[in-house]
Formats: sequence, C-alpha cells, structure tokens
Amino acid sequence: MLKKTRLVQAVVSGGLACAVVPAVAQDAATGMRVILGVDQEIEAGDNLALENPEEGTTALSTTTLSLGLLSETSTQTLAFGIAGKLRFGEIPSNSDISSGFVEPSANLSYSREGANSRLSVSGDYRETDAAFFEPLSSFADETGQIVLPTNFEDQRNTGTRQNYSFSTQVETGIDAPVGFVFDASVGGVTYSDGAGATNDDSFRYAYGIESRLRLSPVSTAFVGYDFSHYEADDIADTERDTNALEVGILQQLSERATLEAAIGYSETDEEEFGITDKEDGLIGRVVYDLEMPNGSLNTSYRVTRDQSGARQFVRVGRALDLPLGALSFNIGATQKESGDPKLIGGINWQRDLPTGRITLSATRDVSVNEDDDERITTTANFGYVYDINAVSSLGFDASFGLSEDEATSNDTRRTDLTASYNYALTPDWSLRTGVAYRVRDEDLIGTSDSTSVFVRIGRDFTLFR
Repeated sequence: MLKKTRLVQAVVSGGLACAVVPAVAQDAATGMRVILGVDQEIEAGDNLALENPEEGTTALSTTTLSLGLLSETSTQTLAFGIAGKLRFGEIPSNSDISSGFVEPSANLSYSREGANSRLSVSGDYRETDAAFFEPLSSFADETGQIVLPTNFEDQRNTGTRQNYSFSTQVETGIDAPVGFVFDASVGGVTYSDGAGATNDDSFRYAYGIESRLRLSPVSTAFVGYDFSHYEADDIADTERDTNALEVGILQQLSERATLEAAIGYSETDEEEFGITDKEDGLIGRVVYDLEMPNGSLNTSYRVTRDQSGARQFVRVGRALDLPLGALSFNIGATQKESGDPKLIGGINWQRDLPTGRITLSATRDVSVNEDDDERITTTANFGYVYDINAVSSLGFDASFGLSEDEATSNDTRRTDLTASYNYALTPDWSLRTGVAYRVRDEDLIGTSDSTSVFVRIGRDFTLFR
C-alpha cells in the first residue's frame, strides 16, 4: 500500500511541477543563464566506506557532471539542475561501493511575486550509494554550520537510497487587511538493490493553512492549522497522523522590538502492530526579537509535542556585527516531560585575517531522523585558510558530528580532518589536493577509520542567452 501511495503522490507532484515550467519559459526570455559543471577527482585510501570490519584499499576516479539553468525576471525566478557521477576504480571484492553511473540528482525551484501574493514551488530527487560516506563538510549550510542528514545513523550496506521531496506555498493578501498562507509537501525515502534488508522505506506528506488578520499597523493576529502524515515499511507497519491548531499575535512593540505569542493544541495518533496510541496536549511559543545598533537579541520559550510527548525549549541568542567578521551565539535548555533538562545552544564565528580567514561553528539541538524518531545532535566545524598568494592557499578543516538516538540508545559519532592545497590554474580552472582522515564510531557496532589522499580539478562553464 505504501509503494502505491508513494507512486500516486510522485505523479501528482511531477504533474504540478511540469504545469509550472511552461508558464515560466514564456516570461523568462531575458536574464537566463546555463551553467555546465565538470569536476574530476582521483582518491585513494583504505576503508573508504568506513566499514566494520574494515575493507581493503580503494582507488577511485569520480567524474561529476552537472547542468544548471537559472532564469530571473522582475517577478519570477526559475532554477533547475541535474547532476550525476561516473565512478570507476579498484574496489575491494568485499566492498559495497557502487561503480559506473551513480548518484543522479535533480532539483527544481520556482517563485513568483504578484501585486499582493507570492507563489513558491520546489522539488528534489537524489540517489546515493548506501555504502559511501560523504564528508561532513558537504552538509554545511550557508553559514558554515553542519546540519546532519536524517540518515546519519544508518549502517552502511549494499544498494542505493532514493530521497525525493516536493513542496509548494501560496501566500495571498500580503499587504491586505486579511491574508492567507497555504502550503503542502510530500517526500520519502526508498531503498533498492539490497539496501532494504536493513533499512525501511518511509513516506510522508503534510499540508496547512494560516489566516492573518492585521488589527492595526503594529498588530497582526493569526490562526493556523497543520496536518502531517508519516508511514514506514517497518516491522511495526508504522502510521502516524498529527493535527495541530494554534492562534497567536505578532506585536510590534517599537521600531526595533517585536513580540510573538501563540498557543495551540496538537493531537498525534500512532498505529504500530495494529494498535493505536494517542498523544495530545497544549503547544505554544513566546518569541521576543530586538534589533540593536551592532546586531540583534532574541529570546524564546517553546512547547512542542510529538508521538512521545511534550518537549520544552528555552533559548537566548545574540548576533554581533564585528569589524573583521561576525559572531552569533545562543544558549538554552530543553526538557522532555519525562526526562532531565539538556543543554542546547550554538556559536558561529567568522574572522578575516591579513593572510586568510578563520571560521568556527558549533551547535547542539533536537532534530528528527529518517525514521521520524527524535534525537539530540551535536556538530562542530573549524576551518582555516592561509593565502600563500593571489592564486594559491593552504586549508585545514576539522568537523565533528554526534547523534544521540534516544529510541535505539545507539550514539553515532563522525570526525573528519582534512588538509588541502588549493591553486587557481586559470581564472576558470581550480585544483585542490590533500589528505583526509575520517573516523566513525557507533555504540552498538564499533569504530572504523579511513585515511585517503585526493586530487580534484574542475570548473564551471557559464552560458548566457
């Protein structure tokens, strides 16, 4: 039933996406560019798949090809991209690393601004090798902070993983006394070629509506309803539905200060092994933001609820604009209704130096993994770049990730260390070479590590029309 439902949702999502694109092409005759990317990497090392017990030495040649399109007008933006890898080399006979054409991906995003409305659509598909680990640095967001993937805790094995998602949002009455926001999303994870033996397919969708009433130039009231559905092909045949309703107000206290307060009710029905359990109760939040001459201050108190009960969050944050960079940090605590308080927080620091730059980020927070179970995640990243001259530099990167999965009591840790030399061969071609050391440690499985050397060369070809 799950696979049939997934297929129907994917067809509907694809149809919606296709319906959008022709309209864009008619209005996007100017401001369009096409980008072709070529990247060639040669890597050699031991136990590249971080297996336990460890596998032998691997030498890989990976060619990554990508094609992207970006079209912008005064009212709309369309971005579309496809990519794939050609991977060949000497692979140990006991390794599950895939070769040939691997890891295809595609993404689409579209946004349109109207006189009093806004529309956005996005879709994403990615296939990954279940036996191949990506560097932790590849999960960094635009601020440099590492965001652990939902499958971070998974064991490596044979086969492939397919992730797909589609979402859309429509906002009306942006400047009117009454406005509405509609949103919907669908996504899932499937496994093939043997990966499903130890991993479960999952599927989810959600939708919501929010109504906004502008009581005055400084006060806006809102009422919102959200529904989400999750199901998995696991041994328990898990299905979960969550309904949430909330009301609140956003108040402009001054030119620099705002206060948001909301209270609501959430109900979750979870069915496992044919038995349904219900978890319901109050949810809410109070958020205060203050713009300051050299940055901002934020304080918040939140109550959320899922299938395992309510969780409280208290957090205070500060952002500073500094002459040679930026610094932001927050600190707080979270507590499950049946557990002890846990420290959460984060820091993000960037500093420009006369001969390079330093970046530092760390965070500890609550997130949800691929199986929709709650986890505590801790990440840290330190980066240093020393500019030798205008065309070359040395780099060092240290990354750490920890997932504390309370459902399985299996903590998972990753540590990556990379030293590299970077050189601009031409204004278009870049060269990067270096050495990497990676360690993975799971409480229930053990520790594995890998040392490798790599050489990478690549460039992007930009075409304008």
